[in-house]
Amino acid sequence: MAITYADMLPPTGEEVNMGGLSERLWFARKVDIQTWSAPAASPASPYILTSAFQMKTGKKFYECYITQDTGDLELQSIGEVDGKSFKPVLKAFYPGLEDAAITFFNQIKNDVIIVIAELPDGKMLQLGNERFSMRVSPNFKTGVNSGRGRGMEFEVTGFIPYIYRYAATVPVTPAS
Repeated sequence: MAITYADMLPPTGEEVNMGGLSERLWFARKVDIQTWSAPAASPASPYILTSAFQMKTGKKFYECYITQDTGDLELQSIGEVDGKSFKPVLKAFYPGLEDAAITFFNQIKNDVIIVIAELPDGKMLQLGNERFSMRVSPNFKTGVNSGRGRGMEFEVTGFIPYIYRYAATVPVTPAS
């Protein structure tokens, strides 16, 4: 692939550059994916994935609510001077300790997943690909009486070679 740079101009003032994440993200088990997301056949950018995931029969992406103003995603630059990549670190908080949350966090803590994180402007970032998966580290906290309340702080981490924007529909209905 030939590298062609574009001019990086200042914002026009019409952009939504609000920080953080929206109040939801989606995840899927890596083993449940039949066909991976991909860029268009003749992409303007190979890092914009316009082809949606195809899931195995009965499988889908699951939505996860996160408390407002707790979603934080950093794509840390890692590697040697001529071998750079990224380490996503997504931090969020899920409120409460319902039975479904206990089950979910006990099950996901040892699984390998792919995550779609939604930004405040509706654009989405894909964390993980067919060669690199994400992992979840949950941390239950009761908090203090005057604080935010009890719930699960969790962190999603892994490694990716590129920053990917997911520009397709998230498959949230079980595949047939």
